[in-house]
Amino acid sequence: MTRKFRLFPLGTLLAGAFLAVTLLAVPAAHAVKANDLVIINSATIDPPLKAGGSSTLKVAATVIPDWHINSDKPFSEDYIPTKLEVGGPVSVTPGAIKYPPAETITLDPAAGGDKIAVFGGDLKFEVPLKADADFAPKTGDELRVTIDYQGCNNNECLRPASVSTTVALAAPGAAAGAIEGVAAGGAKGSGIGGGGDDAGGAIEHIFLNHGWLLGFLAVFLGGLALNLTPCVYPLIGVTIAYFGNQGGTHRRVMYLAMVFVLGIALMFSSVGVAVAMSGGLFGAAMQNPFVLVALATVLLALAASSFGLFVLQPPQWMLQRAGAAHPGYAGAFLMGLGMGVVAAPCIGPIVLGLLLMVEKSGSPFFGFALFFTLALGLGVPYIGLAMAAGHIRRLPRSGEWLAWVEHLFGFVLVGLALYFLDPVVPNNLMTRILPYYAAGVGIYLGFISREGRSWRPFLLMRSAIGVVAVAALAFMLYPRQAPEKLRFEPFNAKALASATEARKPVLIDFSADWCIPCREMEHSTFIDPSVVTEAKRFVRMKANLTAQDKKTAELTSKYEIQGVPTTMLIDSAGKVAQRKVGYIGPQEMLTDLQHVD
Repeated sequence: MTRKFRLFPLGTLLAGAFLAVTLLAVPAAHAVKANDLVIINSATIDPPLKAGGSSTLKVAATVIPDWHINSDKPFSEDYIPTKLEVGGPVSVTPGAIKYPPAETITLDPAAGGDKIAVFGGDLKFEVPLKADADFAPKTGDELRVTIDYQGCNNNECLRPASVSTTVALAAPGAAAGAIEGVAAGGAKGSGIGGGGDDAGGAIEHIFLNHGWLLGFLAVFLGGLALNLTPCVYPLIGVTIAYFGNQGGTHRRVMYLAMVFVLGIALMFSSVGVAVAMSGGLFGAAMQNPFVLVALATVLLALAASSFGLFVLQPPQWMLQRAGAAHPGYAGAFLMGLGMGVVAAPCIGPIVLGLLLMVEKSGSPFFGFALFFTLALGLGVPYIGLAMAAGHIRRLPRSGEWLAWVEHLFGFVLVGLALYFLDPVVPNNLMTRILPYYAAGVGIYLGFISREGRSWRPFLLMRSAIGVVAVAALAFMLYPRQAPEKLRFEPFNAKALASATEARKPVLIDFSADWCIPCREMEHSTFIDPSVVTEAKRFVRMKANLTAQDKKTAELTSKYEIQGVPTTMLIDSAGKVAQRKVGYIGPQEMLTDLQHVD
């Protein structure tokens, strides 16, 4: 008797997978530990402390929902008061601490319990600071801020605990200290880094104050928003080219697309958790030559199939075991896994915020649920895109021009393979030849290809493409002055200190050769005439993080760079004025530059 296997609907499998990872994450959130009750969101010295001067240390913290901590004056000696302590060099003297206003509650009102003063929700502390006349902080000098507390809810009290962070003592002229203040200006794990978009911190705030349902919904919407960034360009091309060669019913194409997105989500979330738990650089797998060559090889194989050189299909034993109606799912899943690696450089404020949340929680299950949800938001539009591409074969008279379209998709896949090989080939050769490659493909498909000539409307359309390609090639070959590009010097700590001593603003671009948004900024933002003109008054430095060596590890660790591009603007006083993660367009960059003195 032949054994039959029942295949469950893929929609059920996807929903079950998402539910499983979410349920696995729940214990991590409800197993509250004493050290997790209070979160320090930021700790800043405003204004920067100078020799013989005064300033204020401002600390923002949050008590997680449904819990409270005793105030600094809890009405009774039986309760352990909350205490904020500041430690640092003897040349810095902290003054009397200003605690947040307390709330009075009654323990077990029905039994006439004691009244107690507590802190809950968002808290703000202020500490006056006085610097001695000989105050001269060096790189690494910092204040340590500690909050000692005991947390309770309506049913129990946990053991006394503490949470702490550090703040760099940045002074004018100490540029290195100012840069370190980017990380210390907000407690590690705050989701904020000395300026820039606070989308990551907003996500954490939603989880803390509005619960899991709205939190995961916000993450999902953040994933949708990633589709507005340049990092998704390769995903669009691969999706159209891959599914344009897939035939079958409407339902089959939809299932293939869902499996494709599932592969993206699994790989993307695995990369996110690995980076968050290891403190690495998000998307760094794209700098590995073996990964890039493997991706290019797969794309070239798919291109060869589009040109009719061979037919890609699973082994016969796999077809017999899975059923003739279901070939292609394994290929769609594997392609999705590969595109999950490609999507990993999609860094932005929300991704950075999630990385910090996972690092702080220490739970890989919670991290997987977060990044899986984010990746589903990123991938949902590709289900519709894949279905649209997959129905090309069913269009009227498709038999007359389908081979031409398949060849077009094949050329697109070859172009994407060249694009991924660019970091492997010296001098950005692939990036330079891609425009000429595209023009050549347009000329071939417009005038030389024999496919699709019998249907006059289609012949006119492909001829128009050929004309556009010829015009584009002529435009590229016509001798003209290249647009002025913004020039950067290699990052150097001494040059950074010298710039601050000379009271010059500084622009630092943390980038990598494999970073798609970085390339887009090179070809759009950093050649914009207004940006180039405004940036000339800045000392401009580029920290290239492509090589995974000791120097890169030191830079990413010292400045807490978790993704590229990261753009830093430092004003003439040595204070970090802006820090943004992700692609910045010309107009936004111009506005940021204009606001820095």
